[in-house]
Amino acid sequence: MNSRAIVTTKGQVTIPKPVRDQLGIGDADIVEFEVKRGEAVLRPVQRSFLSRFASIPPSRRPESWKQVRRRVAKDVARRIAGRRRG
Repeated sequence: MNSRAIVTTKGQVTIPKPVRDQLGIGDADIVEFEVKRGEAVLRPVQRSFLSRFASIPPSRRPESWKQVRRRVAKDVARRIAGRRRG
């Protein structure tokens, strides 16, 4: 897949939606850049359980920690599956 973007005067680039979709990058996700042989490689950074705090919407009723962990695990699995598509 090839995509293009324009660099702003502040050095910012918008990652094209098809690239974000294929890599599973969403709002507030972290990416890293690595320069190899004169080319930049962009990859999403894996986040820990604690860094996903507030990554799922709050429940309308009280939940046990086991239920919360299950919901977070499903959210993480959904994101990982989205990265592998394509």
